[in-house]
Amino acid sequence: AHWWASPRNPLTARVFVNRLWEQLYGIGIVPTLEDFGSSGEKPTHPELLDYLAIRFQRDHHWSVKSMLREMVLSYGYQQSANVTEDLLSRDPDTRLIARGPRLRLAAESVRAQALSVSGLRCDPIGGPPVHPPIPDGVWRPFTAGDKWRTPDPTDGNRYRRSLYTYMKRSIPYPSFATFDAPSREFCNPRRLTSNTPLQALVTLNDTAFVECHQALGKRMQSEFDGSIPDRIRQAHLLATGRTPGDDRLSELVSLHEKLMHQLSEFPQADREQRVWMIVAQVLLNLDDTLTY
Repeated sequence: AHWWASPRNPLTARVFVNRLWEQLYGIGIVPTLEDFGSSGEKPTHPELLDYLAIRFQRDHHWSVKSMLREMVLSYGYQQSANVTEDLLSRDPDTRLIARGPRLRLAAESVRAQALSVSGLRCDPIGGPPVHPPIPDGVWRPFTAGDKWRTPDPTDGNRYRRSLYTYMKRSIPYPSFATFDAPSREFCNPRRLTSNTPLQALVTLNDTAFVECHQALGKRMQSEFDGSIPDRIRQAHLLATGRTPGDDRLSELVSLHEKLMHQLSEFPQADREQRVWMIVAQVLLNLDDTLTY
């Protein structure tokens, strides 16, 4: 234990700052987080790795908060994530640090983001794990008495943060697995992200997300003030962290108008509820909502 934190041992600091870098940029200075040995990949910027390790060890005195502050305030991290075709072809994995990172939310955060924006998230700290909604047929445990007991919609535990979702190694929570969460059978220092149609199917149709669409729609309809564009603007800011541009706002307002016309056979109150839910569904499925 003394050797791990010894000033004469650079390995611990190198491994840790490399993992912080991967969390911020999506790929480590040494891409193989789990292997710093001869069989792993070599660092793309060895001098930078050494500098950060020494700063973390000697100047920041192992303070993770201070090290993260230095990284996120750097010019490299604060660059725009916009990319040209030439740069994308030369540096598809952002190894040159020539643009800011643009990463998809982690599996657990995708659900947590939807719960937070919709206003459903339940925040009490601690307590036993909970069983959010899952598709029929997924839960097939070895023992008959092992039931997946999803709380009633009136029970706030149904909407607890992803941290409290019940996990079973042999039966992972479906939406987490779809968004590349590991099964927890092994230690995984890094996750390999994918981009598949199943992910869109989850955020569009999974019961947990449909409930978020409905809740955000109700918020826009009854909680937010102002005109239709004002309400959409507020919801877009909640979902993506920024106000929509004129073109996007115009498209969303136009969608609202078209839906009001297409669903004219429904009673007024029911029609408005359905329309706002669909607008909320679009907002929660924007690429900007699922990435940071």
